Amino acid sequence: MKAAAEKINYKYFLVFIFLITFVVACDHGIEPNPLGTSGFSGTVTFKTEWPDSVKRSFLVVFKNPLLSDTDFVITNLRFLSREIPLGVQTHDFSSLDSAYIPANPGPFPSGTYAYVAVVQQSTDVLSLARKDWFVSGIYYSYGDTTKPGTMIIPDSTFLKNINITVDFNDPPPQPPGGN
Repeated sequence: MKAAAEKINYKYFLVFIFLITFVVACDHGIEPNPLGTSGFSGTVTFKTEWPDSVKRSFLVVFKNPLLSDTDFVITNLRFLSREIPLGVQTHDFSSLDSAYIPANPGPFPSGTYAYVAVVQQSTDVLSLARKDWFVSGIYYSYGDTTKPGTMIIPDSTFLKNINITVDFNDPPPQPPGGN
């Protein structure tokens, strides 16, 4: 009888250890990071009404800073989202969604990215010419709105809260080379 009681206590002990391990290991719930996928996500919030002149809107990510008009080139552009629907007040995005650049959805390369922004165009067709793009919102890190934030994606890490606020009445400084 004593051996049977010890087996029951041992089973309860194992269940208790399993539950403690489960609770400690799952402190953040289930996060969308399948197989260590690197990337980013966030929300664009539009504070003011959209101008009628805007024909398309995108999220862009550049590897290097935009210090001159020669930095605004396709070889520096690492992410060009599909179009943000016109007139929305908020737009959730993820690098795992389909995009023009990169053409295939999936993991976004880990690394350091110097410029993340929301841009608009008033052209009838998609243009990659700097003169056709207007920056309406920039990602700022740590609340520092004096310069664009750097997005650093460590290996196998999916960043959240890469949030951008757009105020069409108070746009950020424009990179060199625009109108």
